[in-house]
Amino acid sequence: MKKKHSKAQIDYLASREHFLQISNQADKRIAELKESGVEVGQAELEDIIERVGLHRAYNELTQAENVLINWTQTAIKTEPEFMQNRDNFEELYERVKTDAEARGAILNLAMRLNLELV
Repeated sequence: MKKKHSKAQIDYLASREHFLQISNQADKRIAELKESGVEVGQAELEDIIERVGLHRAYNELTQAENVLINWTQTAIKTEPEFMQNRDNFEELYERVKTDAEARGAILNLAMRLNLELV
């Protein structure tokens, strides 16, 4: 049976893919400058980041992550595992704001969910 994704999951996947593409473009431009003998300093990096739109792509990815994280809080409330481990999950959600590992764990959980919630 094919997995159905929620809107939040689909938007996250699209934002992540877009960010990776933009990041690859920036890496290619840096490599091209280095190959042509240009020393890549702060000014050159900022110019590349601005031209490819890396900040915008990163902000869009972060926003999509936040929406996905919020969606999971609603999506898992009736799941038996959540109800049995409610305190652990709530602690994990609190840490998501300051702890990259906790954020990654929630995002990983979110992409494994196969719920028909929008």
